Amino acid sequence: MKLSITQKTLAILSTSLLWNNEVNAFAPISSRAASTFVSTSTTTRVAQSTLTANGDTAVESASVSASLSSSAAAASTTASVPKAWDCDEEANCVSIDACDEEKCRTTLDVRIHGEWYDLSGWRKAHPAGGHWIDWYDGRDATEVMDAFHSEKARGMWQRLPKTVAATALQLEQDVAPDSSTQIAFREMRAELVKDGWWERDYVHEAKLLGIWFSIVGGAIATAHSIPALSICLTGLAMTNAGWIGHDYIHGVDKFTDKMRMFVAVAGGLGPTWWSDKHNKHHALSK
Repeated sequence: MKLSITQKTLAILSTSLLWNNEVNAFAPISSRAASTFVSTSTTTRVAQSTLTANGDTAVESASVSASLSSSAAAASTTASVPKAWDCDEEANCVSIDACDEEKCRTTLDVRIHGEWYDLSGWRKAHPAGGHWIDWYDGRDATEVMDAFHSEKARGMWQRLPKTVAATALQLEQDVAPDSSTQIAFREMRAELVKDGWWERDYVHEAKLLGIWFSIVGGAIATAHSIPALSICLTGLAMTNAGWIGHDYIHGVDKFTDKMRMFVAVAGGLGPTWWSDKHNKHHALSK
């Protein structure tokens, strides 16, 4: 059966694009844009060569070739200018021309509650530093997101740009799926939040601080009369301050933000140093 010139063109284009998709499915993320451009150019050249080989259809060949060349040129312009994301502290992101991969991150994908997000533009705006996000590149960060962030922050990550579908599919194949234990834990946490367990109990906070002040007062009162008792009470006061400060530095609401320096004054621990070391212990425990 003799194929028409249009049928030949479509057959060649379809074969080339199918090959391109098959190869790109397993290609590194950074090489996919370049691979797509090369394949498009190759397809154009093959189609042009096939059509001009038939002298009877030279006019139609020139027209189709010109059209394909124009499309390839547009694709070349687009592919030659890689894009990245730039985000502010409110997680509002805009697309910009990507910088050199050696100078800044252009791919940084993290899974949160089953969705993959491109955090390459958000990392430099992340209040706690970009190193936290870097550690979770290509991993699930759901528990860290829920545990270490305020209610405001937990409402911001949905605004971040999602990972390209093809990349997300590849990552999903490489990363272990959520276990039944993880799913059950998240469901339990959601129920506790709904029942009000994450709401601040200021009466309870007053009791804890009252106990600490009482111990400190006892240590001061017995410093000269009963030194041994004063030393024991001072030790108890510092231990108590450490645990209260632990909760305040871990806290994710405005009250704990105001009380963050308590552990520095009462327990002698630097909040920033302690937070970085202790949160790292929780975030990278395995």
